[in-house]
Amino acid sequence: MGSNSLQWIHFLRTFSTLAVIILHCTISYGNEFNIKNTSWLTASFINSNMRFCVPVFLMLSGVLLLGKKYSLREFIQKRMSKILLPFLFWSIIYFFMIFPIRRTVYQVGLEFFKAMQGGTCYHLWYIYMIIGVYLFVPIINKWIQNANKYEILFYLLIWFVVLMIDLPVINRLFTRVDWRYFSGFLGYLILGYYLNKNIHVTKNRWFFALIFIIGNLLTFILTYIASRENGEHNKTYYSYLTPNVIMSAIGIFLFFKDRVFKENLFTKIIYFISQYSFWNLSLSRFYNDGSSKNWRCYQHRFCCF
Repeated sequence: MGSNSLQWIHFLRTFSTLAVIILHCTISYGNEFNIKNTSWLTASFINSNMRFCVPVFLMLSGVLLLGKKYSLREFIQKRMSKILLPFLFWSIIYFFMIFPIRRTVYQVGLEFFKAMQGGTCYHLWYIYMIIGVYLFVPIINKWIQNANKYEILFYLLIWFVVLMIDLPVINRLFTRVDWRYFSGFLGYLILGYYLNKNIHVTKNRWFFALIFIIGNLLTFILTYIASRENGEHNKTYYSYLTPNVIMSAIGIFLFFKDRVFKENLFTKIIYFISQYSFWNLSLSRFYNDGSSKNWRCYQHRFCCF
C-alpha cells in the first residue's frame, strides 16, 4: 500500500470514485419522479448517500496542493497539462459518439468548437469546473502559506454562509453585497487543507461517521419534502454546495483522516482502484524538503475527480 500516512487518501479517493459510479446509476430512476414509487424513493436515498464524492475529491486536492512551494511554471506543467490532454482526448471521443457527423472538415470543426463551449458530454462539467479552480490555486496557495488558521477559518465561515444564498427562505435575508469572492468550489480545497492541518483525529471517529450519516439523511429528507411540495423532483439539496452535503463530506473526510488499516486483500483492492483511476494521472504528491530546488516525490500519484 505504500506509506501509511497516505493510506487514508487512497481509501477516500476509491470510495469517492465508486460513489460517482453509483450516483450516475441512480439518475435515470431518480428522474422518473413519483413520490409514492418505491423505485424513486430508493434511488433518491442512494443518491443522497453518494453526494460526498465530488466535495471529497476537491478536499483531497486541497490537502495535496495547498501549502506547498512551487512556481507557477511548475504548477502549470505538472498539473494543468495532465488534465487538458486527457480532457481533449475524451471530448473528441464523445463528440463523434454523440453529435451528428458533418460532411466537411469545416463543419466538423465548427460543431466541435460549439460543443466544447458547454462540454461534449454532460459529466465533463467537472473538468470545466476543476480547470477554473486549478487556475486560481497558485494564487490562493500564496495566501495559504502566509495565513494562520484563524484567517483561513474566517474565509471558510463566510464561504459557508454565502452558500446559503440559493436556499429557500434563507435567500431572502441576503443583501446586495458582492459575495462572489467567497463562493464556489474553491472553498472545498481550502476546507480540506484546513481540516488536514488543524483537526487531529485520534479517537471518537464514530462521531464523524454520525455527522456523515446525518448529512446524508438531511439530503434525502429535504429532497423528499421539496419534491413533494413542488410536485416534481426538486434537486436543490443534491447540490454539492449545500450545507447538508458539506456536512456529509466533512464527516467522511475526518472519519478516514490519518486512519491506518491492516494490510490485506481488501486494502490491496483499494490501492489498485486508486492507483489506476483516471484522475490518478493528474495530480502528483510532492513534499518540499526546505529548498525550492530539492524535491522528492513519493512513488504514488494522487488526483481528485
